[in-house]
Amino acid sequence: MFRWEKALSSLAVPAGAVLHLFRSMRDVQLALPGLPAQEASAYLCQYATPKGVGTTAVFHLHKSSQLAFYLEAPHEVAAEQAEAKLDQALIFVESMGFLLTDLDIQLLGEADRELLWSALPLQSGVQGDAPGIQPKPSPARLSPRRLAVTPAAAADQPLPAAAAKMPATASALPAAEPHREPGRQPDPPPADAREQRAQANVDELLAAVEELRTRRSGRHARRPPPGPEELQRRRHDLRESLGRILASL
Repeated sequence: MFRWEKALSSLAVPAGAVLHLFRSMRDVQLALPGLPAQEASAYLCQYATPKGVGTTAVFHLHKSSQLAFYLEAPHEVAAEQAEAKLDQALIFVESMGFLLTDLDIQLLGEADRELLWSALPLQSGVQGDAPGIQPKPSPARLSPRRLAVTPAAAADQPLPAAAAKMPATASALPAAEPHREPGRQPDPPPADAREQRAQANVDELLAAVEELRTRRSGRHARRPPPGPEELQRRRHDLRESLGRILASL
């Protein structure tokens, strides 16, 4: 039967010793003895120990900012009994309403295993307790211990390189250009002159079109050239169109 080991606050297991690692797919409302009901995440970890294989169920209580470690006696079993112990732990966690997914940490490379394991709160514990939920230990009390399966190693871990600060650059405003008087625009030609030029252009365009029609490989135009009245009508229509265009400018 799994019991809450309140003295434990973290799981001091190296990433290379983790055999199986499960995590809940969603948070579940959980109420543990002495704590208010709150959202919680669940973890199930099985790892190698000097005496065999250990299995631990962990609940991360978000509001209380703490981890609840559940162990079953005997905590460490032989390798041939590890699978049965893992099945019992899965049944226990799922009975609390959680749906677990296998993170497949045993299939990852060394660097990826370290990255995944360090990203979870199991190894280092949750930093700080929520006020009013769990009193802070006084200096006379013993601090919560860590569940260690290997002797503590005093290896210095290199800190990640800090992001290089970008050099501060002062953004200079462009110098104001001296005030210049706007250039004088030429006066537009009078309306009569524009209409005369437009009429002349229309006449030249119509004459050029008719000439092209009669010069196509020595062939004559299929239709006779328009008479004076037709040309006058076309000119009148074109003048109206040009007048509307000029008026809209």
